[in-house]
Amino acid sequence: MAGKIEIITGCMFSGKSTELLKRLKNSYNKYLLVKPKIDIRYDLSSVSTHSGKKESALVVGSVSEVFKNLNGVKIVGIDEAQFFTIKIVRDCIELKKLGFRVIIAGLNKDYLNREFNSVTSLIKIADETTKLYAVCNICAAPATRSHRLSKEKTKILLGHKNYYEPLCKKCYNNVR
Repeated sequence: MAGKIEIITGCMFSGKSTELLKRLKNSYNKYLLVKPKIDIRYDLSSVSTHSGKKESALVVGSVSEVFKNLNGVKIVGIDEAQFFTIKIVRDCIELKKLGFRVIIAGLNKDYLNREFNSVTSLIKIADETTKLYAVCNICAAPATRSHRLSKEKTKILLGHKNYYEPLCKKCYNNVR
């Protein structure tokens, strides 16, 4: 079986995790769902969507930790790819070489509209890329930006609708 790397990307609230879970469920193959240790927003050991869907996941500090958990698995699903280091690229290439279908969901850009290196690098090697859009909170146009509502300046601020909102390019530029 030939391996494959699929990327699902977009701004916050665009449905990336929902799409990841849908693809895993629709595959009818045994899969391993993975999430980074840093993501503690909704549940410590599950991938949770903003709409409330939830699925148990292997919690790892690095994607390389999955290699000892692949017995019988055909697909590896990775959520919140932006929280992994650039080593995720090497690990996904190795999984593909071993014949796994790898489905990865992650933010393409941060709240300052700067790319996440891990996700940008994954897009470059992907066999398939799906870009999703949210709905702009101001004008209802397709949203491509994650606007931080909080004044906190750290690059990573775990949060949801209390901390971020999706905006289109025009509205994002108007509020900045």
